[in-house]
Amino acid sequence: MRHTDSHRWLAGTLALLLVFALLLGVSVAFTGCASSTPVATTKLGKVQGAVTTKGIDTFKGIPYATPPVGDLRFMPPKPAAPWNGTFMALKYGKAAPQPPDALSGVRPAQQSEDCLTLNVWTPAVDSSKRPVMVWIHGGGFTNGSGSDPIYDGANLSKRENVTVVTINYRLGPFGFLYLSGLGGPDYAQSGNLGLLDQVEAVKWVKDNISAFGGDPSNITVFGESAGSISICSLLGMPAAKGLFKRAIAESGAPNLMHSAQNAQSITTKFMQQAGVTDIAGLRALTTAQMVAAETAMSQQKTSYELVFGPVIDGSAIPQPPLDAVAAGSAAGVDLIIGTNLDEMRLWTLAVPQLARFPLAVVSPYIPMVQQAITLTALATPEAVSASYASRRPAASAGDVSLAVMTDVMFRVPAIRVAESQSAKQKTWMYLFTWPSPTIKSLGACHAIELAFVFGNLKAARVSRLIGQDPPQVLSNTMQDAWGAFAKTGDPNGKGVPSWKAYDAQTRATMILNTTSKQEDDPYGADRAVWNGVPFNGVKPSL
Repeated sequence: MRHTDSHRWLAGTLALLLVFALLLGVSVAFTGCASSTPVATTKLGKVQGAVTTKGIDTFKGIPYATPPVGDLRFMPPKPAAPWNGTFMALKYGKAAPQPPDALSGVRPAQQSEDCLTLNVWTPAVDSSKRPVMVWIHGGGFTNGSGSDPIYDGANLSKRENVTVVTINYRLGPFGFLYLSGLGGPDYAQSGNLGLLDQVEAVKWVKDNISAFGGDPSNITVFGESAGSISICSLLGMPAAKGLFKRAIAESGAPNLMHSAQNAQSITTKFMQQAGVTDIAGLRALTTAQMVAAETAMSQQKTSYELVFGPVIDGSAIPQPPLDAVAAGSAAGVDLIIGTNLDEMRLWTLAVPQLARFPLAVVSPYIPMVQQAITLTALATPEAVSASYASRRPAASAGDVSLAVMTDVMFRVPAIRVAESQSAKQKTWMYLFTWPSPTIKSLGACHAIELAFVFGNLKAARVSRLIGQDPPQVLSNTMQDAWGAFAKTGDPNGKGVPSWKAYDAQTRATMILNTTSKQEDDPYGADRAVWNGVPFNGVKPSL
């Protein structure tokens, strides 16, 4: 046989073999090619995903609940229906409807009320029973999605050998419009639909994550900002009891809760803005009209407040979550909770005056801060400012104001959760202090830790805050601590400095920075200013 003929014969033979392999359903792979397409068999049907460049199996846009549209708008979530065939989980589901973000102006391109989906990253679809970490995104209960590039779970999943899940939940008036006063018992939980969506998502994970190599008996929920407030709320919600074993709360506590009265007032304002008078009118609004009314309402704010968010409704949330935790509602749930040193500095991007004015000028515009001051022994903004300034001789009046606001809105409320939960279960406290190298006035502001937690130091848009060369060692420490905690309930382990559990005597706190270390009661004199202030969502209140 001639050389060219032998080549043709070989090529033809290989082509025939490939055809037979395809007809018989045989998987043909050559050394150096990508691994086979991952398929997971859930209780609702088969799900096909893809393999990332990092070798992690990823599944995107899986529905965990029935789309909350039509008659299901303003109703608690219903479980997803089974599907025939194989669900192609190859692209993210659409984000919840939302206005542009107030700070960045960014909003997801694809939005829909049919938004209740989740995403999974796992080292392999097998029977390994890896720890599961379910992320609840932030965004003030009005913005965000589980598909934000900063939340891509591949790096965290690969480094820690865990199964990572991110979720969407209803936002703004779709998830937190309190309609009990209008609709009666059928709408008793309407002010907390976003939280009930989160509960439904974790139920789905518990029922199905074993199909993705995860351990349904070892679920950690973790989240930041509104996601952290959500987690603190879940700790006190009867519907969430027993669904997860551990929790990590980053920069958010259950002080930012609405009373039923406050929530009803917000509902009235929203309906006036939308031009409707009853639930039928609300149901008749298009998605775009709902978002437009929400946007217009938020632009009319004269003070800092969360327009939408969890409601102490006596139903989904029977009592203030902090009070429930103190009574033992989350006994058995290990907890990491913490904040960033300069949380409130992020908002100086939108309101530069916060960085300049003394506390007596800015506190009247932030009702929670004003109320909190009156509950202290010092009683006045001037006295509280003088106390903080005495420990910051080089600080400007604006610096002092921002330190006080950070403590009132974030740090001390988180400490209250740690105090309550540490009496029932192992609890760990941290303080993230690494400052922005690019916008130095922001310091260690709100949300700056996110890229480090997920190991996504090059994600879209993050360089503006953390620069082009952020410290990998800090990301490694946080991922290793979070991963060890997800595995064992203890963040100590390889690459993590010695970290003692929190108690109300020593107040051990991990200071997270390029060189992380534990300190007892950091900024303790500032903390002591607020002794006796509950920060339970009732005193002070929004």
